[in-house]
Amino acid sequence: MTVKYGPYTIPGAAFGRPGDLPAFGSAAKPCDSCDIVGEKPDLVYADGTSANMDTGPMLHHFVIGNNSARDLVCPADPDRLWASGNERTDKELPDGYGVPVRTTDRWGIITELMNYDPAPKTVYVSIDYRIAPAGSTTPVRSLWMDAGGCLTSDYAVPAGPSVHSWGWTSTVSGKLVFANGHQHDGGVHVALTDNDATVCDSVAEYTEMGGMNTIMSMGVCTGDPLAIVHAGDRLAVNSYYDSPTAQRDVMGIVHAYLAL
Repeated sequence: MTVKYGPYTIPGAAFGRPGDLPAFGSAAKPCDSCDIVGEKPDLVYADGTSANMDTGPMLHHFVIGNNSARDLVCPADPDRLWASGNERTDKELPDGYGVPVRTTDRWGIITELMNYDPAPKTVYVSIDYRIAPAGSTTPVRSLWMDAGGCLTSDYAVPAGPSVHSWGWTSTVSGKLVFANGHQHDGGVHVALTDNDATVCDSVAEYTEMGGMNTIMSMGVCTGDPLAIVHAGDRLAVNSYYDSPTAQRDVMGIVHAYLAL
């Protein structure tokens, strides 16, 4: 089932800087009672064609969270279920696993969209959800590991190679079945470790688009399981950059799913 969020009208670029539109609000669910087994995000125009940096718009990021539940790692936050940057990662859980959606769940969305064209652009965040009947899969919980920590996702990097890490002592045990990374331009790869053993290393792949060399995909890791996590394990996210210039607000995130 495809759900479109928006419309969002992004201001045009001006004075050498892209137009920027942060926004937040409620978000429609693809169902009231089902299991989501995969999702593919996109940024599209009203006619459904993809909107990307070759015509101006950039999906800087979006996050959809369940405001009726709390984040496993950072309980002050909603349970962050789905997210992507301009890499638009297709998340496909292993067979037999799903994210449960309940009637009482209330979703919200935060977005930041950018526009490198001088003309304003009206776009939608479009997500293709793949769903199964409620209760037909083993439920998974979202596991959000953020190099910025719990207070913010942004951190600074110098010019040249760098690594920034942040850790969390697991309060739960379960099977890790999927993980993928998110970084900004200048990122090289972002890795999730469990007691210093690498569980997933998500590599940034670059493409020339809109006159810029930009990240267009991040590696995904899937398995049944990728790893067995035990309560008391030290999980860490390790974000590697090789930035041509110093940057104040990059990100290094691994978003994973854990069957408890």
